[in-house]
Order: sequence, then structure tokens, then C-alpha cells
Amino acid sequence: MKFGLTIFPTAETIQPAAMARLAESHGFESLWFPEHTHIPVSRDTPYPGGGELPDEYARIYDPFVALTAAAAATERPAAPAPITQMSGVSRSAAIVQS
Repeated sequence: MKFGLTIFPTAETIQPAAMARLAESHGFESLWFPEHTHIPVSRDTPYPGGGELPDEYARIYDPFVALTAAAAATERPAAPAPITQMSGVSRSAAIVQS
């Protein structure tokens, strides 16, 4: 069975290159970075988790930049396999080890 990891990469989390090295050394098959491109100034719909929208949504790294750092830090980088919504509103990307 293949397992992957995902994080919201920000300045407060483990950095993408370090995360990729750890994931690779522990045998994980993939590393995923989400993106949230649109943060409204005000919201009519409350955050499902309660309270205010977590700060990480506004400060998340671009997944393709994070993937580049992660791929450069691993020994077996594969070409990123982006999963992108055609409108560009949301996208996720992963490094899949070959």
C-alpha cells in the first residue's frame, strides 16, 4: 500500500525541502501541498471549524514553489503531478516517488 503526506506549508511549519527529505527517508510515496487562492475580505459563511478562518489559509506557500524546493531536496524526485482545477480557483500538487 502507498501512503502520502500533506501539510499546509507556511513559514511556521516544517519547510518543504525538509519535509520531503523526511517523507522520503520514511518511505512515503508522495507529498502533497494544498492551495487556497481566494481569501475573502469578509465572510457571510462561518468557518466550518468555528471561529475565525485559520491564519495558515492566508499565508500558505504556492504549491508549485514548495514542490520545486521539495523535489530539489530529494534523491528520487519525480516530475510533479499537479491536480489543477481548470478555472485555477483551487489546485493541489504532489511529488510522486518513482
